[in-house]
Amino acid sequence: MLESKKVEKIKRINGNKQTSFKELPKIIIFAKQVNEVWFNHLYKESGLKFEKHYMGYITQPVKGKQITQFLIACGGSKVRYYDNWDYDNTLVVKFDHHIGFQVNSICLDCVKHNHIVTNGLVEGDRLSC
Repeated sequence: MLESKKVEKIKRINGNKQTSFKELPKIIIFAKQVNEVWFNHLYKESGLKFEKHYMGYITQPVKGKQITQFLIACGGSKVRYYDNWDYDNTLVVKFDHHIGFQVNSICLDCVKHNHIVTNGLVEGDRLSC
């Protein structure tokens, strides 16, 4: 699994103006395959080394600068922060150009219901999100 290194902490202030400190979030990339050249470049630039994970790839940044470098390298990808039962203090990344994050595709009825142009979709087709 992930190496155990000293990880920087982030100061956070909640809605009640209470201060807390949390380690930098781990990063999970939802992808079956990622370009190795990109991974190597990212490692040289930031020191982030990703490991294969059942969801895709995972790493634990140890410095805030690494997260900044990662987000710049991701370009237009989708990134969400989760801190819940499923993803404890985690940045989740999806590399796709579509609109939805939690939805991968929708059926023709949903497309019509949401007044989205169908562009020739027929019954049984799905629109990627």
